[in-house]
Amino acid sequence: MIRRALLLAPAALFSAACAFRPWTPAVSVAYWSESVPPSRMVAVPPTADLYARWQLPPGLHWSRYQKMTLLASLEGVTGMRELPDIDALDVVHEAELAAARLGAVGLPDGTLLLVDLRGAASVAFGAALSQRAKESIALVPTFHHWPAPNELIPAEETLAAMLARVPRLPSATDLHARPVFLLDAWRLAFRFDAPDDGVYDNRYVLGAADLPAPHVLANHQIRRVIYVVESLDETEQEEEDLHPILRAYVENGVSVSMVDLAWLTALPDGDFSAKLGERVLTIAPRRTVLDEPSFYARARGGFGGVHAGPSPFRFGSIVHGGG
Repeated sequence: MIRRALLLAPAALFSAACAFRPWTPAVSVAYWSESVPPSRMVAVPPTADLYARWQLPPGLHWSRYQKMTLLASLEGVTGMRELPDIDALDVVHEAELAAARLGAVGLPDGTLLLVDLRGAASVAFGAALSQRAKESIALVPTFHHWPAPNELIPAEETLAAMLARVPRLPSATDLHARPVFLLDAWRLAFRFDAPDDGVYDNRYVLGAADLPAPHVLANHQIRRVIYVVESLDETEQEEEDLHPILRAYVENGVSVSMVDLAWLTALPDGDFSAKLGERVLTIAPRRTVLDEPSFYARARGGFGGVHAGPSPFRFGSIVHGGG
């Protein structure tokens, strides 16, 4: 059994350090998170079956970005396992409704999606979209965390969702499958806090190698990124680790529009490209928490631990990353 994560936001989250920074998905998910969902017994299929369920055909370019870390944690596990009941989370159902509507309307050409929700909701969104969309969808899980007793962020929620949902995979010859990257907004939660003793810090950041570089988007005729968050009322800007990546996109002629689940659920019929123009992000250079040495010193293993630090490379260096 995996112990439930510590989902109550530490007091420092509400401190002045947070108050003077615009809210991002990780801040809002930690602040507004629902209580821990109840557990239920889940039958764990063979790991090979799970990989087959989620892995893209190796011939598709987007397969190189997939992370199967969570599924690897089940290797050697058989029978029943106690995991969170993700169907008890309202945001999971909201994500599926939004994905179903997007699938019915259809994705604009030349589009990549970044779905930055609570992990289980991102998985549910991606699976529902793949099943309902007219277009072929290439789902790209980016989850780096590992489930563990007394974990800081709830990796087991995302794992439970990957067991509970079955996506529709593109064929090996479908080179035009629309890329949909699935992110866990918990990854940078509690960023202003040092975990208590005995807590396993399984937080992580996404870097340049985890997402396609601007030239890769250009090679695939992708001119637009749709950045999906849970609520625009609670999210003011892109997540800290995405800032240099999205800024490089914008500098190379790719538009980035931030939308939320309610916005997608209310989509009208027809091409909604013009509506995306109303949600375009302005991504000016700024200092992020990842530029602060104290951010790494607070971690007890997450983000590379106390021996990690700000990267000496800044925005321009990622243009050539990400294969």
